[in-house]
Amino acid sequence: MDKTKLTNVFNQGFRRGANDRAASGSPLAGERQSPSQIPSLPAECVSHSEQTAWTEGYTMGYQVGASDVELASVDVPGAHGMVSGMSEQMLEMFGAFKKMSHENDVA
Repeated sequence: MDKTKLTNVFNQGFRRGANDRAASGSPLAGERQSPSQIPSLPAECVSHSEQTAWTEGYTMGYQVGASDVELASVDVPGAHGMVSGMSEQMLEMFGAFKKMSHENDVA
């Protein structure tokens, strides 16, 4: 399992989810709803693990992620409780890689 690649895919989904939430007019501090629809994966995401990483990242970004505009509005986003993505270590700690692990991956 390429954890670095899965972290990158997760964070691409996370950023997209955060930006889509903001574009829909939902405030960052508002009620945390799941997205009604998850957009198509990037073409380079071919394995089941990458598909899971995208879906999980998008959903989490939509629920708790700060959009690019929100992040740019402050000097230190973390000091304002804004989340821009997850590190490989955080994903490991939360057990995300176990969820992303699939025996029959293509890549």
